[in-house]
Amino acid sequence: MRIDGQQQQKHTFLILLIVISALIAALPYVPWLAGGIVPKVQAFASWLLLVPLGAMIFTLLKRKRRTAIAIGVLLIIGLIPQVHFAPTGQSETTGELRVLSFNAYRAEASSNELAALIKEEQPDLLILVETNERLHQDLTSLGALDGLDFRTAPAPAGGVRDTVIFSKNPMTEIDSGLSERDTGWFAMPTVEVDVAQQRVLVAGVHVYPPLKDAKRWRRGLSAMDTWVHEHPQSPMILAGDFNSTTGHRLYRDAVAGFTEASGLLPQSTWPQTMLPFPVLEIDHILGRGVRFAQTRTTPVTGSDHLAVHATARF
Repeated sequence: MRIDGQQQQKHTFLILLIVISALIAALPYVPWLAGGIVPKVQAFASWLLLVPLGAMIFTLLKRKRRTAIAIGVLLIIGLIPQVHFAPTGQSETTGELRVLSFNAYRAEASSNELAALIKEEQPDLLILVETNERLHQDLTSLGALDGLDFRTAPAPAGGVRDTVIFSKNPMTEIDSGLSERDTGWFAMPTVEVDVAQQRVLVAGVHVYPPLKDAKRWRRGLSAMDTWVHEHPQSPMILAGDFNSTTGHRLYRDAVAGFTEASGLLPQSTWPQTMLPFPVLEIDHILGRGVRFAQTRTTPVTGSDHLAVHATARF
């Protein structure tokens, strides 16, 4: 009887490992908010995969091969949404755009460090989130905005915008469905930029975080999704603070067809001040009809976000 009881306990434990692994694997595919709980947990979907990974290793060591295989399949299912699949093959490059995107944390980021980064990177396109005109004046006095002669409307513009796009190339700000009424928060600037005799559509993105109001977060992603589908032309670049990871089903739906500049796996950008290292990739540079190269991140004192920069090739 004791042996049977021990075997039953082991069997129950293995079933529990499979059930937990299945729930974690299914998490990135769930589109519901569940009162805001699901988006919060989905943000850590890639880290939660360590649980089925550990379970698979454990069952292999215990020679429970069928259980290990089942958990391994679930691990792959959960991993697929976390992988950034980029287009393959070679194509002729007709032009390129160096993009730098940064959340300046209510314009409290060090203007000296940010200016040094801008001068080093020499971006053709600069997207500043949570910025203001005081920071821009500091950057101007430091010579960081030299050559970035074109820009969108000031921030804040009547308190409805906190994102500004600067460009070396001529650009035109366009009306879009990303006003404060559409997003439920700040408006997102959208522009057409002239690059290598073609028009590139660019949006400076800042989506409300799901930590406080998941419905407003969903509204921002929905507005971006609608806007993207209303502009099917390529090339297009989305850059900024999405407050979303690839573990979020609603985020992946909104940017379907876009390539992540960060490459095959997520490149964490937040929070860079509270922990030894960032754990979530919520700042993104995305492209449709483009390929990315030379992607990296850089910390700037005063902000809890890393700056993200990449070269988009057309």
